[in-house]
Amino acid sequence: MWQQHRYKLLSSLLLLLSGLLLAIHSGSAKQATEFDWLDILGEGTTLLVACGWLGLIISSRPAGRVTEWLYYGSLLLVYSYFLDLLDEFIRYPDAIRLMSWLESLPAPVGMLILTYGLVGWHREQRAINRQLQGRELFLRQHQLIDPLTQLYGAAYLQAVLQREIELHQSQHKTLSLLVVDIDNFSQFNRQHGMAAGDAYLSQLSELLSSQLRHSDLVCRYAGDRFIALLPDTAEPQAQIMAQHLRQQLPQLSDSNNDPATTVVALAVRQGSTKAAFKAAEQALALAKQAANFSYKPA
Repeated sequence: MWQQHRYKLLSSLLLLLSGLLLAIHSGSAKQATEFDWLDILGEGTTLLVACGWLGLIISSRPAGRVTEWLYYGSLLLVYSYFLDLLDEFIRYPDAIRLMSWLESLPAPVGMLILTYGLVGWHREQRAINRQLQGRELFLRQHQLIDPLTQLYGAAYLQAVLQREIELHQSQHKTLSLLVVDIDNFSQFNRQHGMAAGDAYLSQLSELLSSQLRHSDLVCRYAGDRFIALLPDTAEPQAQIMAQHLRQQLPQLSDSNNDPATTVVALAVRQGSTKAAFKAAEQALALAKQAANFSYKPA
């Protein structure tokens, strides 16, 4: 996850460095006898806790809108607490109010942004919990969960897809499929080992579950293929979701050896699961063919 946020980390360090240089330029160092060690301990601890929040965010969350709110809200708190701590070591002239404003204003703004991000995070967790609770309830009756990714398998997808096809056709609603296929996954397993392949599958399933909506059904259709069922979703909207996933997948981990993936989206217009899966296979084959053609040397 750190690789996804390297630019955020660099900009954060530059922001804190600029605050330090501004403080040094605006004031003068206090004598050691003027230090209030109790304040230094309290403000230093607060700063470390805020830095810990930043570390947790960038180490546990993929890039996305909610992550942006959480990160920049926490960063404003870190900036405010950092300047507040510098105030214990540097004395500013009474005529200069800029440092006082920089100490005070970012904290409440950061708290508002962080709170908005936490609301989004809470919504994500509720969606994931609903999906997990549904899986747990179904697993008590049917052994249809893939043990590695904890996603439903092909049998469950076929049953739900047939039901959704009948439901959407009777109500004249839209229905789409999103297919994520890992290219040359068997070769990846041979080169890097089954453990690396299993780790990649687990990370990929977590990414799909977090990036798609709670109403979508994500399944592991085959060893190297995932299919998401998108109810009430027209093909243009499904294409936008597919493009979003294409942007997220290359940043799945810090490794540069991860296999490539092909993502396609298509509307379900067929009257049976067999025909819908055949159309998905054809769309996937065309996408792979187009990708191979685009990279073909001149």
